[in-house]
Amino acid sequence: MSKKGTLLRLTWVLILSALLVPTSVSALSLEEALDISRKQAITLQSLAAETQKAEAAHRQTAQVYLPTISADATWLRADSSYLTGVPVPTLALPPTLERRDFGPAEGTLTGIQIVQPLFNADAIQSRQSAALNVDARRHAEQWGHQAIRLEVSRRYFTLIREQQRVQALQTAQQAAQATARLAHANYREGLASRLDTEQADAELAAIQARVAQARAKKQQAQLTLKKLLGMPSSQDDVALSSELPTPPPPTEIDAAQERRDLRASELAAEAASSNVKASQAEWLPNLNLIARQQWIDGEAPLNTHGDGWLLAVNLQWTLFDGLGREGRIDESQAKARQARVELDDTRRRIKLEQALAVSHWEAGWAGWHAALTAEEAAQRATRLAKRRYEEGLGSMTELLTTQARLERERLALINARYQGVLAGMNYYLQHGYDPLLALEDKRP
Repeated sequence: MSKKGTLLRLTWVLILSALLVPTSVSALSLEEALDISRKQAITLQSLAAETQKAEAAHRQTAQVYLPTISADATWLRADSSYLTGVPVPTLALPPTLERRDFGPAEGTLTGIQIVQPLFNADAIQSRQSAALNVDARRHAEQWGHQAIRLEVSRRYFTLIREQQRVQALQTAQQAAQATARLAHANYREGLASRLDTEQADAELAAIQARVAQARAKKQQAQLTLKKLLGMPSSQDDVALSSELPTPPPPTEIDAAQERRDLRASELAAEAASSNVKASQAEWLPNLNLIARQQWIDGEAPLNTHGDGWLLAVNLQWTLFDGLGREGRIDESQAKARQARVELDDTRRRIKLEQALAVSHWEAGWAGWHAALTAEEAAQRATRLAKRRYEEGLGSMTELLTTQARLERERLALINARYQGVLAGMNYYLQHGYDPLLALEDKRP
């Protein structure tokens, strides 16, 4: 073979090797997923928009203290009987009167006007209500950030759980394949019956179906996580660098920490009460200071030019507006009652959630330890059953039963660990703390 041909083949080998080597994909850690969620989560974007809307409404109420400055210009062209046939003396001798038409008249009127509110009781109360509403929306947004951290962690750990379930079922599938091979080998040697091979083949087919279902659930968990993080919904696997942590032991934390959602409900109730005062304050008069400067530029035939200014104090008092004011008062009072009812419901819900969080954390911790013991016992039972079958002392039914129990206990252990971790995180969240503190084993 010539050197040229060898060099050409070597070049093709290098090119194919470069194409076949998979591109390295950086694994996604839990911290990176949390950072992405702060920017991409739809819930947080919606809460941020609600806060911005409340801030904009509060900014509008600044007109209760700030002046309103406006400029206007008016071009006028008018005619009247007073401008038609007007008697005008002549300069001739003897002087006489003649009638002349001075219309239509044209002119321009321009001016600048400033209206400074001096006292506007309902607007003052409305501004206080808007300020309370802004604080309520900010606390609701802060609670949303805390809650989304738990939700992202839950979906992240759900994907890890489904990956571990697939691995556990694949391990069970390998054990079922080995058992089927063992049963067929013993059958060929006359050491086992046809029933043993049929049972082993049936169990192998069943475990293959469970592996397929587990892979489908893993894909579903992956797409759910991608949707939450705003990632493309492709079928490519997401590499995760963080592991499912060990469940934290139940501990007592300071329950006096203020929950942001409760504070948001309290501020919303205060804002509704302030809005009632604002609607009732419409009975009071409004007092404004008005200042105006204007210029008059009259064209032919008047040719008048001049300017003037105006300074006035305006008192406006609406005595009756067709029951509109009474309707607004009733509406604001109804909304205030609704806000108080929702506040009471929030307080009751929080007490229930905190009580359930304690019991779920304790149950999750105990369940994880029980699952550890059960999985270890199932492993020992499976090894013993396999050895008894190989020695001709046990049956295929006994071996398959212990293998099925080992599979169930492994899956139960994975789920118990997952539930224990989330129960601890939820306990911290329900008491107003960052749920990730449960993973760091820090007491606030």
